This record gives sequence, structure tokens and C-alpha cells, in this order.
Amino acid sequence: MKKSASIQKYITISSLSILLSIFTVILGAPLLRVLRQTYGPLVFWCTGSFVIGAAWLLNAQPLAIFLGAVWMTLGAYSEFEVKGLGWWKSGVLSVFFGACFTGFTINEAFRANGINTYAEIRKLIVDFLSPIQQLNPTLKLDADILIQQSPSAIACMLILAIGLGLIFERRVFSWLKLPHDKIASQLKLLEYRLPEYFIWVAMTAFLLTMVSFGGKAIAILSVNIVNVAVVLYFFQGLAVLEVFLDSMKAGAFTRFLAHIILIGQLFLVVSIVGLIDYWVDFRVRIQRMKTLGTNR
Repeated sequence: MKKSASIQKYITISSLSILLSIFTVILGAPLLRVLRQTYGPLVFWCTGSFVIGAAWLLNAQPLAIFLGAVWMTLGAYSEFEVKGLGWWKSGVLSVFFGACFTGFTINEAFRANGINTYAEIRKLIVDFLSPIQQLNPTLKLDADILIQQSPSAIACMLILAIGLGLIFERRVFSWLKLPHDKIASQLKLLEYRLPEYFIWVAMTAFLLTMVSFGGKAIAILSVNIVNVAVVLYFFQGLAVLEVFLDSMKAGAFTRFLAHIILIGQLFLVVSIVGLIDYWVDFRVRIQRMKTLGTNR
């Protein structure tokens, strides 16, 4: 625990992280990162265990599941990061552990409520979707597709939680006036780049969604991989955007407008930019243009 940490700040950080997680699932991630780095692993894991256990005992099982998944993922990422494992391996392993936690707790929740078959799970999803479709009849939601793509939906949620935690933790540290210790293996957004081999995984999966080679099971797996790839390449596209805004010396309003338009409205476009960056390397080109402009 850092000397500047206090009980009051602990209450503030933990309370806000829980409230944001309740209403948004992933927006409490930066605060969870700060909680772990400021108060240490013992406080972080004890707090998480208490909150998740209390939610489960109060029959708020969905809250316990998703809050626990994010807590587990960010906590695992921090532990691997401290050990110097590197951001890519830390991310893959932490998402794996978070997904395992989610799958296990969802299964336990189903068992506790007497839901044991695919038909019963499907009926539960149909009942959940029915009011949504009544509000918007033009919206077509298929329960089977949602179930088939639930693994990637969980993985994407956890990846977004890690991304938000890493991007905004420094601002939370600054807001709370807490010292921020840098870690050698810590990921910097402007340098974020997926391993080169991942492009072949993503392209192969995309191809298998377009052409059926191995039946339904492979098609479902491929769609799930593509969903995850879209989110991963979104962060690479976001890194390109940030480098471009830096080169333009964009102010706060310009950055805010760019984020609202490109991230809020054109998520897929940012992902495509991240994908193309594998071949084009936008950041190197932007830096060259900046250098040429400076030398003139």
C-alpha cells in the first residue's frame, strides 16, 4: 500500500468502481486498476471476493457474474504484468481466466435456477429478448445466434475492460492525486500493435465465415474469432488515431469530437484502420510526414 493511500480514498475508489460496474459493466475498470496498484493484491482480491460473494448471496447473480469477471480479468492482468510477462501474454491469459470464471459462474447460476438443457437456456434468452423486440419490431434478434456468439461477447467485454483500464488509469491516478508507479512491461497505447501472426488468424477466420469448409461448428468458431479480432484491431486503429491527433497538435475539443464521431459512431471503421495498419504502418508514415514538415 502506498503512503499517500488512505481509507477515505479506498472507500471512494472501491465504491465508484462498483457503482460504475453495476451500471456499465466495464467503465469501472480504470478505478479497479488504481485500486490494485495503490492498495496491493491482498486488498484488491479481498474486496472483490466480498463484493462478489455479497451480490451472489443477495440473489444478484448477473451482477456477481459480470462484476466478478471484470475483477478477475483486471486482477490477473496486473499480477502477470508485475511479473514482467508482457502485455500480449498477460492479456491473453487474463481474458482466459476471466472467461473461465464467467463460464463457471453462469453454469452455477443455471444449475441453481434449475436450467440444465440447451432448450431451457434458449427459452430464457427468448423471454429476455421478447420485450426488446416489442419495443423495436424492426430489430431482429435470434436467440440461437446470441448463444453461439456468447463466448466472443464475453471475451470482447473483458478485452474492452482491460483497454479502458489501461487507457484511463493515469487520469484516475491524477484525479485522486495518487502516485503512479510505472511498470517496465506496461503497455503504451501509442505503441499498441498486435503480433504479426495474428493477422493470419483473423484473415483465416474471416474466410471461414464466408466459405463453409468444415461444417457449422467451424463456422461458429470462426465468427467468434472475427468478433474478438474486430475489438483487438479497434485498439490498434485507436492507437493510429491518437498518433495522428498528436501530430496535428489537436486540442481537447478536437480530440473529443474525433472520439465521439469515430469511436462512438464508426467503431468498425477504426477497426479496419487497425487491420490495414499491419500493411501500411500508418504511425511510421505519420512520423515521417511530421519530421519532413518540421525540417522545412
